[in-house]
Amino acid sequence: MPTQYAVRTSILSLKWKDLWAFVPSLHFGEWMSSKTVDDNDLRFVNFVDHVLLHHKLCSIERVSFYVRGHHSDVVASRLHEWIGAAIRRHVRVINIQMCPIQPLSLPFELFTCKTLIELQLSRELEFDTILSSVWLPNLRDLRVSLHYPGNDITQKLFSSCPMLEELYISANVDNEEDMVLNVCAPALKRLEFKLVAYLHNEHLERGMMLSRNKIVVNAPVLEDLIVYDDYLACYSLENLSSLVSAYIDVGHCCIQVIGMKEHANQIFKLLEGITSVKFLTLHEATMGVLDFADDTKLPLFPNLIRLNLVVPDDYSWRLLPDFLCSAPNLATLVLCKTFGEGDLINEFSWVEPHRTPTCLLSNLEKLVVIRFDGVDSELKLLKYFLENGRVLKKVLIGCSHLTPEEKSNFLETVVQFQRVSQTCQIEHSDSPIYVSL
Repeated sequence: MPTQYAVRTSILSLKWKDLWAFVPSLHFGEWMSSKTVDDNDLRFVNFVDHVLLHHKLCSIERVSFYVRGHHSDVVASRLHEWIGAAIRRHVRVINIQMCPIQPLSLPFELFTCKTLIELQLSRELEFDTILSSVWLPNLRDLRVSLHYPGNDITQKLFSSCPMLEELYISANVDNEEDMVLNVCAPALKRLEFKLVAYLHNEHLERGMMLSRNKIVVNAPVLEDLIVYDDYLACYSLENLSSLVSAYIDVGHCCIQVIGMKEHANQIFKLLEGITSVKFLTLHEATMGVLDFADDTKLPLFPNLIRLNLVVPDDYSWRLLPDFLCSAPNLATLVLCKTFGEGDLINEFSWVEPHRTPTCLLSNLEKLVVIRFDGVDSELKLLKYFLENGRVLKKVLIGCSHLTPEEKSNFLETVVQFQRVSQTCQIEHSDSPIYVSL
């Protein structure tokens, strides 16, 4: 319940007069009125001051600030004191959602708070706080949205939380700056990156420059990894032996303008760091980067049992045989074709491996194809899997985008292919099939 509503209950009964002062969680969000903006801001600031001054509990479970638009700068001027007051009350959860025009000043105590277990700093915040020291010994959940963060934040904040289990980082970054984002977290189980790069006009004219940003991750118990990265930084992923699932969508900018292979080849460093993964999704931008990169041998994925590949139709599937050979224990393969944004339409580029991959001989049980049109190259791929998948149990074809006649012709052709597995069933779905782990 928003705190202003809790305070209003004091008028209902004399017994309820001070009841609001014992509420363990405080939620402050600016309200709109017919009064001027200045009056509205002043009312909000005075209200928060009043609540924090008269709150009776010696400890606060949660404090949240939700402030939008032009109100943010007025509130930001008082936020330093409000957070300090909450910390003195041994607050456990702090959530700040606001977007001030000026860089946000936060108290040093916030980054050395021993009682904090969850911290959310969202809406692309830019700090003017220099972090000389960071130590959050009990923080378990950290979610931050940053605007061109400095190295004092990216190198210290994410490696000074020994109990951290979940980390979400969203950041606008400049790829011509030497930013190092260092995540060293011995207890981290879930990590999500969202890095957005803004390209200057000269990048479109002279091609892509090699990113100077570096992402370093050392997380021995990490289980889930999600990476969205427009530009494709240089990744150094170490000690990810416990990784269960990974979703990689990187390099949108690499496939939108003419770039250098040296830049695209950085994808291999990322893949080399996640070889312990069991469930892997490589989304369309990633596959586009791989199509542009050198023909470097893929690393071995000995634990991989499910692989989702999403490829736009303006890029090829030429690396599919390499993935099959690199995943000997693969049990489920999902191939999804999407509509590309470029003008160039590449050939499907399915080339049979020189020898049958181990996964087809002993482990691959399920093949899912989505948005295939039934053209010759796609049919050749399906024919190969049916003729070589010795333990294949199901082939599922997503047909929701096809006309009834197209679907009928497609399926009639596929069911006539010889199947080496006597238990293999060919099925189709008229409902959309979504790629997920």
